[in-house]
Amino acid sequence: MLLLSFTLLMLLLGPEIRGHQLSLARVLQLRVSLLNFMLAATCLVTWRLSFNLTKLHFDRSNASVAILGVETFLRVTSCAGIAAIIIYLRHPDRVSLYTIATFWFVSMILLSVGRAILIAFEYYVRPLLRQNRQVVIVGSGRRAQQVAHELTTHPKWHYFVLGFVDSEPQCDPRCVLGGIEQLDSILMQKVVDEVIIALPMKSMYDSIQLAIQACERAGIQSGYSLDLFSTEVAKRRSFEEHDASSVVLHMVHNGHHKFLKRSLDVACSAVGVIILAPLMVLVALAIKMTSKGPVIFRQKRYGLNKRTFWMYKFRSMVEDAEVRQKELEHLNENDGHAFKMRNDPRITRVGQIIRRTSIDELPQFFNVLLGDMSLVGPRPLPMRDVNNFSEASLMRRFSVKPGLTGLWQVSGRSNTSFANWMKLDLEYIDRWSLLLDMKILARTIPAVFKKSGAV
Repeated sequence: MLLLSFTLLMLLLGPEIRGHQLSLARVLQLRVSLLNFMLAATCLVTWRLSFNLTKLHFDRSNASVAILGVETFLRVTSCAGIAAIIIYLRHPDRVSLYTIATFWFVSMILLSVGRAILIAFEYYVRPLLRQNRQVVIVGSGRRAQQVAHELTTHPKWHYFVLGFVDSEPQCDPRCVLGGIEQLDSILMQKVVDEVIIALPMKSMYDSIQLAIQACERAGIQSGYSLDLFSTEVAKRRSFEEHDASSVVLHMVHNGHHKFLKRSLDVACSAVGVIILAPLMVLVALAIKMTSKGPVIFRQKRYGLNKRTFWMYKFRSMVEDAEVRQKELEHLNENDGHAFKMRNDPRITRVGQIIRRTSIDELPQFFNVLLGDMSLVGPRPLPMRDVNNFSEASLMRRFSVKPGLTGLWQVSGRSNTSFANWMKLDLEYIDRWSLLLDMKILARTIPAVFKKSGAV
C-alpha cells in the first residue's frame, strides 16, 4: 500500500501531469520511467530496513485497535519522511509541505483500509473456509491428553481429535482406537490428516519408530518431539520456528510449492472451460438426445487424505449402470481392485466415442476449480475399488489431490497392470515437481489423440 502511494506520488510530480487537471484518463496515460521504478524499489527496501532497525513491530495476534493504529501512524510517518528525502534528491524544486501531507494522508487511508480488510478476512472469512484437520494421537498418557487439549482449545487451530492409539491405554477406553500394532488398519479405515506422536522418547523408542513407519506407508503426515528417528520418504521440517525440538514429517511438498501447483490448476482449468465450452455443449446435447438419464454423471470418489467428493463426468453409460455392475463383476478384466471391461454392455453409442477420446472427463475441470482435484495426480478411484485395498502402502496415493491426468494416463492407461498403475502413482508423488507436471500435461495431449489404452 505504501509503495502504491509512493508510486502515485512520483507520477503526480511528473512533467506529464504537473500543472494539468487531474483525471483518470490522464493518470492511465502516464508512463513510469525506469529511474522512478528504481526509486520506488529503493524506498520500499529502506522502509523495511527502518522497521527492522527501529523494531516497529507488534504482536498482531493479540493487538488492540489502538496498538494497530499507533503502529500504522508510526509506519506512515516514517515512510513520509523517507519519501520526502528521496523525492528531494530527485526533484528538489517540487518538494512542499502540501505534497508530503498529501502523501501521508493517502498512505494512511490505504494502509488502514488494507489492514482492516486483512483482519476481517483472517477473523471472519478464513474460519469459514478452513476445514478441520482430523488427528490421531499415538499415546494416551498425561502428555497425550495435554496435546489433545491444546489442539482442540487453541483459538487459531482447527483440529478434531479422532482418538488415541496405545497398546497400553491410560485413559477412557472409549477414546482409544486400538493398539500401535493396529495403526495401519486405523489409517486405512478413517479420514486422518495428521498423526501426532506423544509417547515417552526413551522408553518407547521402538513403538515410536513403528508409528512413523506406519504413517509413511499410509502417506499420512506425522509429528513428534525430537528429531531422533530415521525416515525414508517423508521430508523433515521444524513444526514451529520458536520450537526447534518439534518436528513434522510431510509426505509431500508443502508451502509455496503447493501454492504454485494450485495456481497452475486454477489458471489452466479456467482456460480449458472457456475454450472447450462449445464442445461440452454439443456433447451434452448428443447425450440427452440419444439416451435416457442425466447429462452429467456424478460419483463419490476418494480425494486428498481419503476425503470423499463428488466427481463429475459426462454420462457414457446407461442410467442404471452402477446397479448392473454387480452382475458383471465376474467379467472384470483387471488384475487388481479396479473394475475394467473392454466390451462393457452398459456403454452407450455416444459413450463409446467420448470415452475413447477422453471427452467424458472434461467436466472434471470444474472439480479442479472447486479444489477437489488437480490437473495432474493419481486418478480418483471409486469407493468400491478403494474399499478392496488390503495393503496400507496403497493409501499413500491419497496424500495428494487426485488428478485429471497422471503418469498412468501417459503410460498406457488400461493396458497397464493394476500393480504398475499403483507404482506409477507413488512414483509421481515421490518425484513431484512443477516441471514433471508440465511434462505429463504435454504428453497427455498426444496420448488422448492416439487413444492409447482407452476403454
